[in-house]
Amino acid sequence: MKNYTTLIFDAFDTVVHINRTKLPPYEFAGQTVYTTAPAVHAAYARHFGSIDFELFYAAFVASFSEVDLVRRTELKEVRSQERFRAMLRLLKHEADSVDPTVLDDLTASHMAQLQEVFEIRPETLELLEWSAPRFRLAMISNFDHAPALYTALDRYAVRSAFEIIMISVEVGWRKPHPIIFERTFQQMNIHPSEALFIGDQLYLDVLGARQAGMDVVWLDNGSQTWTAEYPKPTFTVARINEVIDILEDRS
Repeated sequence: MKNYTTLIFDAFDTVVHINRTKLPPYEFAGQTVYTTAPAVHAAYARHFGSIDFELFYAAFVASFSEVDLVRRTELKEVRSQERFRAMLRLLKHEADSVDPTVLDDLTASHMAQLQEVFEIRPETLELLEWSAPRFRLAMISNFDHAPALYTALDRYAVRSAFEIIMISVEVGWRKPHPIIFERTFQQMNIHPSEALFIGDQLYLDVLGARQAGMDVVWLDNGSQTWTAEYPKPTFTVARINEVIDILEDRS
């Protein structure tokens, strides 16, 4: 029976839940979407003047799709500021010559709105409190703006529980690319077999962790269905604090 020394967590929708329904609603194409776009639209107006929101929203969405394609196909991270540079380009600005402080302001407005809907749920805090004295803890996150993640972890006073926090925007590569996992192993001086990964995404977390040599807990929140195109998770849970029972049974 394998004894783990280290637990490595995904960040978003594993440790930090994104309660998207708390974002401002917007009616688009006959559907209600919850989005940070109004906050970014206001920041845009401060620098460039008013613009029709529907036109702005189309560029806001298209810019995300543009950088998301790079992220998915190349597994390279794209900074939030570069996403908004792409948005300005779609809005016919000379985006390559835009003052970087403008990009920072657009990003800050977006992230400030997201901060209001980041939550760490009681069952997650229970697992972190239980595991901190028993295991080394780390986090590997795909995210395009590290300060926003650090702020969320600080707000819930859990940042110090993690020995290493590896964020794709600081590494340059995203899960499931092996580099982001290998760099974590190197910094912690551990072998992959010592660590148990905990995450909610089959492609990013289960595939990434298994390819990196780790056992993995898949947090099945109902948004995905496992198929044979992915490695089989070592464990599957519906609630994150069920990991306590898994680890206690192995002690």
